Amino acid sequence: MNKISRRRTAFRTPGRRWTRLNAQLGGVDGSLTENGGLMLVAELDRALGVTAALDLAVGPVKARERGLSGGEFALAMAAVQLTGEDHLVGFDRLRADVVGEGLLPAPVPPSTTAATLAARFDQVRREGVERACAQVTARALAALPVGERARVLAGRVTIDLDAKDVEVYSTRKEQVIRSYKGEVSGRVHAAHWGRAGTVLVADLLDGRSDGRTHAPGQIDRAVDAVRTAGATGPVLFQGDTGYYAGKVAEKITVRGCLFRLGVPRSQPLWRAVAAVHEDDWIEALDYPTAQVAALDYAPPGWPEGTRVIARRVRYEAAALSADPRSRRSRTVGKDQLALVLEGLEEQAYAYSFIATNEELDLDEEIAAAEWEFRRRTRIEELFRDTAHGAGLNHLPSASHTVNSMWMWGALLAYNLSAWLQMLAPIGTARRRIATVRRLLIRRAARWTTTARRHELHFTAAAAELIAQALARIRTHRDLQPA
Repeated sequence: MNKISRRRTAFRTPGRRWTRLNAQLGGVDGSLTENGGLMLVAELDRALGVTAALDLAVGPVKARERGLSGGEFALAMAAVQLTGEDHLVGFDRLRADVVGEGLLPAPVPPSTTAATLAARFDQVRREGVERACAQVTARALAALPVGERARVLAGRVTIDLDAKDVEVYSTRKEQVIRSYKGEVSGRVHAAHWGRAGTVLVADLLDGRSDGRTHAPGQIDRAVDAVRTAGATGPVLFQGDTGYYAGKVAEKITVRGCLFRLGVPRSQPLWRAVAAVHEDDWIEALDYPTAQVAALDYAPPGWPEGTRVIARRVRYEAAALSADPRSRRSRTVGKDQLALVLEGLEEQAYAYSFIATNEELDLDEEIAAAEWEFRRRTRIEELFRDTAHGAGLNHLPSASHTVNSMWMWGALLAYNLSAWLQMLAPIGTARRRIATVRRLLIRRAARWTTTARRHELHFTAAAAELIAQALARIRTHRDLQPA
């Protein structure tokens, strides 16, 4: 290939100048695609049988067997969102990329057809997507090294429960409502498997929906999902104060699982904290100004064996505010805060509480449990990743069913990213959807046919990364059951 330019250097040779390419607009080249990395999605489907698992779990979505099946449509929606499209019109944009669309296992429908098909995914079919994801996760985990796979499946399974508001700007959308923050929004309730890095279950409800009411049903589905994925270890559920309810704890206990749930501050807790001797506080892990202790208190009516762990963090008087909206000041006892604000005390403690049914007898076990609960940020990363990387920052339709399927398209894109990195890791850390798209998916390529052989030609940097990922995925083609 002829060299078309000379790069500038720090030590420019006298007399040599930068040669600019005098380019002119040429004709349309139909052999080009901006999404050449979609061939990895197709290869992942061949290795793990994603479409087949979705078809089996979702079932038929149309009376006549023609056009796209339910599994093909779900994978197409995930692929559209994986390429960075954030609205239903993204289906039309990907269809316009003839080469990119042709790399997928099935054609991409027009946006109008996509809305029609998405409206047929009711709650039963969306739960089928959850079951299919659990089956595919089991196959993807089989590609991990033996030691790592054993830690994921035989070790403790940590499932995080959380909710995320998705703001919209029209009250005419179905099942949206003005939340307590004043935003018109829907709310995504999800359960995330921390160590595997995949979504287990998810539902889209209105902006005031209560996790305490909806969580028991999700707990059953989440436990079934991790067992379907092959996990045999004990299951631990974690949630913030939005899941603090006796019926949530009871459901977790009935399923033979453990829980760690945030506890709202109340007068009984302040009295229990005041009764803790100063020598009973132990240093928190990775938190220099914090200490933890087990309280002699259990929420009334909760399962037997429930106990509460307290964490206190020391703050100087200058770091506390009299503003009632101050989040930090609300974590300090009223009497103690009043003394600090009046200048009678130079420091105060902010408190947080966790209810758990774990058997924590040693100080090290109590400190470790509090440390793990404090670091339960992976589900927050899920919401951040899908919002900025897969279009879950808004709800594109007036139909709640379509919006629920749009939510699952984003979550399926998240799981596709996780499965891809199980089979073909990109470095040592888990990469976000946007990074996977930049490095692997949204790569310009040219389609050629030579001697009946079809080839995609990338730039040098993209070709190296995609070739490595493709080779690793193809070594696991035996993961799909016969």
